[in-house]
Amino acid sequence: MAKSETKEILEIVNFIKDYMATSEEMAEVNTRLSSIERELASINRRLDALKEQFGNLKGVTKEIDDLRGRIRVIEQHLKIKRKEVA
Repeated sequence: MAKSETKEILEIVNFIKDYMATSEEMAEVNTRLSSIERELASINRRLDALKEQFGNLKGVTKEIDDLRGRIRVIEQHLKIKRKEVA
């Protein structure tokens, strides 16, 4: 996910937060946020698999860590609590 995409997501979320919404609109927002949360979890799982498979290649782990950092920013902004995997 590019920084511009992250910025766009955060701008959309801020726009939503700034306006009152009907219960129907809030239901739609909750549905979309749940979808985003599931997608972020999926990305994290895929990053885990990539890191395990290619962790010995320089640059790959740095890129994975950068992507995880972007995901954390989005999660924090959306107030998504990360589920830690044991």
